[in-house]
Amino acid sequence: MVALSHLLGISYQQLNVLLFVVLHPALTVFLFWKYRKYKKLWEEQQNKEGK
Repeated sequence: MVALSHLLGISYQQLNVLLFVVLHPALTVFLFWKYRKYKKLWEEQQNKEGK
């Protein structure tokens, strides 16, 4: 992370905040949303096949 912070021209602390306070929660929410979306589609498909 030190090398990446130097490459981006920001401090280690700023990179840490960016990764673990902004990007990680955003990615978690996005993946949870995708999971719910595909779970709903799968359940609808199972209900159509069952009829």
